[in-house]
Amino acid sequence: MLETSSQRKVKISLEDYDYRQDIENRLLMSQFSSKDLEVLEEILYSSITIPIKKLMKSLDLEEEEITPILQKLSKTGLFGFEDDAIVVDKEMRKYFESQILKFDPDFKPGMEFLQSLMRKVPIHVLPVWYSIPRTSNNIFDSLVEKYLLTPQIFYRYLMELNLNDAKLMGIIHDVYHAPDFQMFGKDLIEKYGLTREQFEEYLLLLEFHLVCCLGYTKVDDAWEEVVSPYYEWREYLTFLRDTEPNPIQTPAKVNRLRPEDFSFIQDMSALLNLAKKQPLEMKGDELAPTLYPTITAKFEGIKEEDSHFKAYLNRIVAKLRLLKLADIVDKRLYALDAANDWLDMRPENRAIYLYRHPLNRLETKGVAAHLCNERAIREAEKSITRVLTAGWVYFDDFLRGVIVPLGEDSVVMLKKQGKTWKYSVPAYDDDECALIRATVMDWLFEVGMTAIGVHQGRDCFCVTPYGQSLFGR
Repeated sequence: MLETSSQRKVKISLEDYDYRQDIENRLLMSQFSSKDLEVLEEILYSSITIPIKKLMKSLDLEEEEITPILQKLSKTGLFGFEDDAIVVDKEMRKYFESQILKFDPDFKPGMEFLQSLMRKVPIHVLPVWYSIPRTSNNIFDSLVEKYLLTPQIFYRYLMELNLNDAKLMGIIHDVYHAPDFQMFGKDLIEKYGLTREQFEEYLLLLEFHLVCCLGYTKVDDAWEEVVSPYYEWREYLTFLRDTEPNPIQTPAKVNRLRPEDFSFIQDMSALLNLAKKQPLEMKGDELAPTLYPTITAKFEGIKEEDSHFKAYLNRIVAKLRLLKLADIVDKRLYALDAANDWLDMRPENRAIYLYRHPLNRLETKGVAAHLCNERAIREAEKSITRVLTAGWVYFDDFLRGVIVPLGEDSVVMLKKQGKTWKYSVPAYDDDECALIRATVMDWLFEVGMTAIGVHQGRDCFCVTPYGQSLFGR
């Protein structure tokens, strides 16, 4: 008996149902030739009683060809012989109708397959195995909700899963780290020194544990066993792999907007210090152009002729006024009393002050007002966790792989679509894309958590060590 226990109380014992018949059938199917499969298909999709001669004629086979195949298939309990005909068992036919789908090139071993697998187990056993309410109206839906509903839930289940068998855990690791998230069964058998029967038992156990499943692929005239995660999870893992931004290979050629990680904080400080010495002349809400030469002398790496210079200065002024560090009085910008305490802080503390200040908000033009709320911004911030240590990446490459829940429609969740299931990934509209961009390229840049720049005409960014320390926890 193979059992497992984990913090989530999954307790599966194959002895709780007639699993030996499943193992024998799997062993048989692992040895199928193309001709074996043709005969099985013909039997499954014909009447209950089939004359052997009619079967031979339909398949264009001679008696000496079909006899050994029928003898092999009869061991499954699918049919018995009666005079010159075979009589098919209705219950076993249902079983093999689900199993034969594995040999279809388009077979997707997903939630539908898992449901058919569970039908072999007495219904009263499943709540014991998966610790779900016996009063559940739909046991499978309850199982999905508890273990599979979102990637976060399933990741937590995987992290807590302990099968108390190094070989079983090794198989999971190997499959999940394979280049295409699948491996040939024969390679796993060889690596872990398993017999065919042990392998089939291990895979049946892994299927019931929701982590791996068995399929078949045709190689020459035979069918090879293939192990992969369930289809829906494999599709999600493939999405993550395919949307992983490639680091920029020549980061030294990135033209940074500002030279230091805390440049925005330092520029705020420089402008405050100038205002402390002498109030700065304003033209409405903007600094007077006559101040530009003085300011550029204090701002490292910035020139008056830079296209973004004026907008950048006015952004700093707006931020100082928003945080009550400075204000305009009689057409001049004055440093307020709170500025002294802020300037006495270390750059990291000034940044966190800015980040956590209750008056601070995202004010980038082009971002829809209904999205400029704390919940949406905090979710957008989390998008950088996928590239924490990736170095410099192009923003548009990064955006393709963002999967944060900005609204109910963008929550990644296992959903049924017709007869199939899928982990839905967000399709952000223009407003939501604008929010993500503003959060990464403006909001987090201001507090030194991202650095931004341009490389070969494309906007790019990287998460700074400061950002890594906060979001990597």
